[in-house]
Amino acid sequence: MSLKKNTSIFFVASPLQALAAQRIAENFDKDRAHLLVYYKKKLDDIVNKSFWTNSHYMPWPRHEPEPGLFGVQKKLIKNLFYVNNLVYDCDSLFMYSAVYDTEAINYFVSFFQIKFGHNNFSARILPDGVISSRKYPLTLPKRILKLTRSLRRVFNTHLRYSHFSGDRIGSDANFIDLIYVLDGMPHKYDKKKVIILPPLVAKTSSFKKKSKDKIALIIGQPLKGFNLMSDKNIKDTSDKIFEWLKQNKILKVFYKNHPKDNQETLNQKDYHKLSEYISIEIHLAENYYDYIIGVNSSVLLLAKQICGENSKIISFGLEKINYKSIEEEKDFKELFKIFNIEIIYI
Repeated sequence: MSLKKNTSIFFVASPLQALAAQRIAENFDKDRAHLLVYYKKKLDDIVNKSFWTNSHYMPWPRHEPEPGLFGVQKKLIKNLFYVNNLVYDCDSLFMYSAVYDTEAINYFVSFFQIKFGHNNFSARILPDGVISSRKYPLTLPKRILKLTRSLRRVFNTHLRYSHFSGDRIGSDANFIDLIYVLDGMPHKYDKKKVIILPPLVAKTSSFKKKSKDKIALIIGQPLKGFNLMSDKNIKDTSDKIFEWLKQNKILKVFYKNHPKDNQETLNQKDYHKLSEYISIEIHLAENYYDYIIGVNSSVLLLAKQICGENSKIISFGLEKINYKSIEEEKDFKELFKIFNIEIIYI
């Protein structure tokens, strides 16, 4: 399918990012073609493909390299030209991603700047939940390490890494002109660049309490895989949630696993596991829960926006997270208080 002369391309890795991309496309980039590129296979069953002009899966180079020597570099080149073929006859391009320091996305910046020229290309930032509420400075050692990525030009001249300082997401990079944030979500970005998105989803007609029984939903996240908690704290948190459910006589409990949480760290045998092939944001808009429970997942914040006062949102074990700094812990706790999320300490 041939694209319009003016196209917006969205690189996404989660249902939240895909929903945010759709809101941008339908509210801010109406007069453009909309190309969705997703680099998580599970999104193939979740994204609303009927909305997009084109949608394609793009393998992550480090996870799915080409065979043989220099497999990562070969995949990077293959991805560049694969996407280039999708936009070959376009006159201007807006590029969207939630983060720009990663090699899988970064090389597209200079590639498209050269192809379209600086006047016909813009790079923009998608919201990514709680991660977007604060900045993550690139330390000097990390910036020095990233200089090695420029050496790939020796392998292929198209592999030009766009270096920047400040926030690793790219919010301080000179090639970023706009940053989209979720409605009601605090941020520390340059206000001149920020655009606030309308709500990602709204409650549907099916969102209503259908049973007298209390129903709870547990939101999983990769607490162990991302080293967010120690094994002991994970067990204590999971046990505390289970005990709280018993004390409050909540017998019907559902569990939504995070796609990167192979250990299913908060799951218990008595919980009913939801399908992994659903968008939790859309699910919350269509299904009523008396309680939505987790640790520090972005879903808790979105649940507050989607469900309003219909559901009680509770965070367990927020103080047990392995924070990178005292400031980060303070910011997280303040954010949850702003959203009126109940915090239960372990």
